[in-house]
Amino acid sequence: MTRKYKPIKHKNTVYNIILANHGKHIKTLDWSNSEKGIYKKLKRLLDKNEEVQFPVMYNNHEHVMLPSDYELIIIKTKNTGDKKVVSLKDDYGRFTPYETNNEDWVIFDRAPYKMEETFWVYGYHPRLQRKTYQWILDNFFIKDGKDKSVFKTVQVYNNKLLIDINGKLEMVLCKNKNDSVRLYNMIEDFSRKNKFKTTLFMGDLFRSQNVKEWIDRIVELTGWKRMKVMRLSTRD
Repeated sequence: MTRKYKPIKHKNTVYNIILANHGKHIKTLDWSNSEKGIYKKLKRLLDKNEEVQFPVMYNNHEHVMLPSDYELIIIKTKNTGDKKVVSLKDDYGRFTPYETNNEDWVIFDRAPYKMEETFWVYGYHPRLQRKTYQWILDNFFIKDGKDKSVFKTVQVYNNKLLIDINGKLEMVLCKNKNDSVRLYNMIEDFSRKNKFKTTLFMGDLFRSQNVKEWIDRIVELTGWKRMKVMRLSTRD
């Protein structure tokens, strides 16, 4: 662990569950004064974590999508005989050394954890009003998915998912193109399973003959310069 944190303190042996990312403590989620109790609470958190629909992923230097480094770590008050450094299996079955920077606590166990990705839907605040995959489904697809008078096209342009709904353009901005493609594919699968027959998936706009027209539409929607529209990632 690389940052000092303030775990919940109680008398005798205490176990805390903390959420960490890249070895940095984010927050303390729960505690117990018994090993049985902390594993029960860990299981409850991991069961709830299965509800994550669009987990955060990252590109490595070869542009391969990899799971995020979020994890739940159980720490316990240090007792006589406890090792400062322990080796625990990572997600690939390799043993990795873990230790805290607090002499009163030691690492006891860990488990991988998924975080729900959020998106900037244009028209909402890019940081304070970010939307989830489920929100996008509910508001752009599910509510009128079976309405034959509502025709939609969906396509990807760089890090953007473009949704035309009866001539009105909606735009979802992702952190990179891999995420926009992943979002596109998941929505397409969902739409096909639910038989949204008036929703047409057009693929990647990048190689389309109409790409300039779509860039013009994005410029008209946002007021951005064309160079900003054409970027692979977008800052507010």
